[in-house]
Amino acid sequence: MAEQLKRRASSSFHDPRYQAYYGYKDSSWQETAEKPPTSNLPSTIKLLTWNIDFQMPNGPERMAAALQYVASLISDKIPADVPTVIFFQEMTPSDLETIQSTPWIQARFYLTDTSPKDWVSNYCTTTLIDRRLSISTVFRTRYASNMGRDALFVDIGPDLKILRLSNTHLESLVAQPPLRPAQVALASRHLHAVHAGVIAGDFNAIESFDRTLHTKNDLKDAFLVTLTGEEGWTWGMQSGQAQRKRYGCSRLDKILFCGGVQVRGLERIGAGLKIEEEGGAFVSDHLGLMADLVVE
Repeated sequence: MAEQLKRRASSSFHDPRYQAYYGYKDSSWQETAEKPPTSNLPSTIKLLTWNIDFQMPNGPERMAAALQYVASLISDKIPADVPTVIFFQEMTPSDLETIQSTPWIQARFYLTDTSPKDWVSNYCTTTLIDRRLSISTVFRTRYASNMGRDALFVDIGPDLKILRLSNTHLESLVAQPPLRPAQVALASRHLHAVHAGVIAGDFNAIESFDRTLHTKNDLKDAFLVTLTGEEGWTWGMQSGQAQRKRYGCSRLDKILFCGGVQVRGLERIGAGLKIEEEGGAFVSDHLGLMADLVVE
């Protein structure tokens, strides 16, 4: 295993791997480079991030319920003039099919993935970007990982004022040596290279060193900035009894940021959300997060 990780740590392995993004046109999803009339960054972007557990049964039903819930958030809680970006983790090929067949997504969003061809593993991250935003680049950076984890980056805005958004899923469980510190460090270097950077997703923060990874990489933790005093748990409350007994409840999911952007109005989403099928299973064992990105 150590030799495998050593091979994976070569510079070429970690180099950005650029990929296409897709828009819905003429009744199909097509690779696109279309731009809105202006490439200027809006003052505020709403960010949602959510891990939809890939291992639980009823995957298509749970993904459909998650999207229906997100649609209600967009219509009821997000002002019409505020563009939205959505990060999903633990997506499967079936989830991509569900996303692509959803009419409101076809009408309003670009997708970073229509198939798993750019993924490292059989489940991965995917990002939905509001069509009113100007995308300049999409790329992935592979982590040294035993689980095929990576960071998915989308650059938004003009070249001199890039907002770089990173959707990530860090290594799960305990590894020897620990892998999450190097994963955050790698992603952070890309964030600090532009005007403003945000990284969000499932950080699997279960060990003591996870509490300081943001400070060691000159990042701010949106929860610590905006919700100090609350427990902020995003995992465990909707897990199976055995998992909850073994691991407890924790704040696995985070939004970290740096440079010319602030994160405001952080809140958890998806609490108690269940599907109607099979006795009403939870849509995910994770809660999601939603916040405003205020660009400076």
